[in-house]
Amino acid sequence: MYFQSALVISLGLLALPHTASFIIPSQTPLGTSTDAETCPLAAKVPPPNDGFTSGLKFVKDAHIRAQQVERLSRAVQVPTTVNDYLTDPYDPGFAPFLEFHSLLEQLFPLTHATAHLSHVNRLGLVYTLNGTSAAKPLLFTAHQDVVPIVNAADWTHPPFAGHFDGEWLWGRGASDCKNVLIGLLSVVEDLLAQGWTPTRTVVLAFGFDEESHGWLGAGSIAAYLEETFGADGDAFEFVLDEGGMGLEVLSSPSSSSSSSSPATTDVVYALPGVSEKGSLDLTLELRVAGGHSSVPPAHTGIGMMAEIIYTLERAELFRPRLDASHPAYRKLQCQVAHSPDAVEPWLARALAGGDDAETLAERLAVSRGAATRFTLQTSQAADLISGGVKSNALPETVSALVNYRVALHQTPDEVQARAVRLIAPIAERYNLTLVAFPEEEKEEEETGLRIPGDNDGHAANTLVLSTLSEPLRPAPVSPTDLESETWARFAGVTRAVFESVPSLQGKTVVVAGDIMTGNTDTRFYWNLSRNIYRWSPSRQGGALNIHTVDERVAIDVHLEAMMLYYDLIRAFDGAGQTEIEHDL
Repeated sequence: MYFQSALVISLGLLALPHTASFIIPSQTPLGTSTDAETCPLAAKVPPPNDGFTSGLKFVKDAHIRAQQVERLSRAVQVPTTVNDYLTDPYDPGFAPFLEFHSLLEQLFPLTHATAHLSHVNRLGLVYTLNGTSAAKPLLFTAHQDVVPIVNAADWTHPPFAGHFDGEWLWGRGASDCKNVLIGLLSVVEDLLAQGWTPTRTVVLAFGFDEESHGWLGAGSIAAYLEETFGADGDAFEFVLDEGGMGLEVLSSPSSSSSSSSPATTDVVYALPGVSEKGSLDLTLELRVAGGHSSVPPAHTGIGMMAEIIYTLERAELFRPRLDASHPAYRKLQCQVAHSPDAVEPWLARALAGGDDAETLAERLAVSRGAATRFTLQTSQAADLISGGVKSNALPETVSALVNYRVALHQTPDEVQARAVRLIAPIAERYNLTLVAFPEEEKEEEETGLRIPGDNDGHAANTLVLSTLSEPLRPAPVSPTDLESETWARFAGVTRAVFESVPSLQGKTVVVAGDIMTGNTDTRFYWNLSRNIYRWSPSRQGGALNIHTVDERVAIDVHLEAMMLYYDLIRAFDGAGQTEIEHDL
């Protein structure tokens, strides 16, 4: 029941994804290669003696380099863009994806001849290479879609030309994330060309709407994988998707250097995302009386909405927090242990208990800037606003959307409750009926999108708060201690690969988990594995301008990532258990 000059607020329970209970299997750790107590390094895991060629070929062979330029360029040339409102895989807007599928068949004939390929929800691609053992499969994921272009004229090279300048491959999707998709398929194609028969099943899963929440693509793929492999949270050994913070270099003055010759010691931090923030899109739909603008009210609908946004941006601001449960805490311990002269002089004491969780987080945020701040606190961004149709007509409807990325120490419920607390007094002051998160919102069951329907059924002087899609709570944190056999092996392979590539040879690589400020398709895969890593393994500065003008990737970075994928598959392949057959 809605009535004037009062608030009708319904804050029903949010539907949260199910998270399985996990049991750590009893396994023998791979061991360590350092005496550092706070951040022991995983022992390097060299490639097995499996008869296959060295992964270094990917970064040294000119023929492979040229081949990858051609493959990635052609992939970028197919404009697989998506917007937030494509809700049907048969929509004509998805037509370029069929062209992209045909291209993949041309580029990777062995993979398409060998793997079991399932088209999930028409456009999702799941390649399964069945192994001969009962070892838990590996799941590598990426997405086919890219974000739209605003103005192609702003680009140095046309966004869908796939231009290569000898160092950089330019174009939309070059670094987010057709480089990952093409790299994975290229590695599988290479292994099959060498006669590879997997011992451990390997699955490649490619969604097609990750940039618009992923409900059609990864959402459907997750259901398919759960039905095929199980949904107990432990069906896959690990899941590796795009994302993460790449490879970050910290330089410390060398102890052997003189003041006149300040040599430095570089330590490389490999930073897979082992969790990610939650998300919430708050939509505000205001309906007020219209009329001629020559006789306006004291505050138009646009004025009221402006006050709401202004209040959200200045009251009850979110605060950062960092304690030992946050993945960044472990990363900072590693930096103190291995790069003590490259970090804040107060950091070691603060981590040892000198600062409380909020003080420590705020000091780090001030010291390291926004990129660090928003790994530790909830972010808020007013991204969309619209209202009015004519210069002399008062707006009758005004809408806005505010995007939140929810920190690990908070929940979407708290964010919604804050919005109501701040907006309710404004609604009361302007004699508006506030309808907060009504249960009767229309929901598209297949897509997860909630469509308010332009205030259907709501009278003038009404403000409706709703969510664009189902709110997402922060992801479970995957283990990053060396007691986890999976993490120890993953980190050991990562060390071995990146300490051997020419660009980083001679440097120590420390593998530490971090958190994603955005969301990936892994939001749908929590029930598949307790070891979920989000990481596009690129050196600092090697993948630029994701989601904006002049997106590009250094081809050498692309090739180094392929070496990691290649050696990960080989290192995890020798599980040698009883034969198993999956029902596909």
